[in-house]
Amino acid sequence: MIIIDCEQGTDEWFEARMGVPSASNFSRICTTTGKWSAQADSYINELAAEVITGKRSNGFMSDAMLRGVELEDQARKNFAFMYDYDSYDLFEVGFCINELLGVGCSPDALIRDDSGLEIKCPLAHNHLAYLRDGVLPTKYIQQVQGSLLVTDRDVWNFYSYHPDFGEQLMVEVHRDEEFIGLLSDHLIRATDLIGECVEKFKKGEV
Repeated sequence: MIIIDCEQGTDEWFEARMGVPSASNFSRICTTTGKWSAQADSYINELAAEVITGKRSNGFMSDAMLRGVELEDQARKNFAFMYDYDSYDLFEVGFCINELLGVGCSPDALIRDDSGLEIKCPLAHNHLAYLRDGVLPTKYIQQVQGSLLVTDRDVWNFYSYHPDFGEQLMVEVHRDEEFIGLLSDHLIRATDLIGECVEKFKKGEV
């Protein structure tokens, strides 16, 4: 695994991600049931276009995304305090790349040498729904299992944080090897298609 040591959201971070399938978008390649996603072709075109043009396809951040960025450090400190981690146990990194697969992820922290952290700072009604369910929300399965795949770690901690709630949600997620196998196959297919698209463009065949 290659670790790009930069601050997330910076130009260096966007450059490292350019043309690389990233865990936050693995749901656009693979469904929660392990099938090829109907959104895959669109995502492949976006990434291939980034390689061809040298420009990122989408720099837009919604209000919810900006809110998450603003609260992330607070949430990380809260997680460390609640679960008795020292500051040196959590490593903030920019982007992790799995060299074999050519895909990556942006962990909210790598924890010691065997786990990682995914923080979400949802709106109040969504946080309450997560608390009531008490499990990893379905829409984050690909991202979390994908982060385990990219980093080859055993455990990923999903942490839903809202400052107005006294209770936060932490779900310890273990590797689902069957799902990871299906996801891996789809990611290989996606990276192959990205490469083919770029090569055809270079040859004037697109």
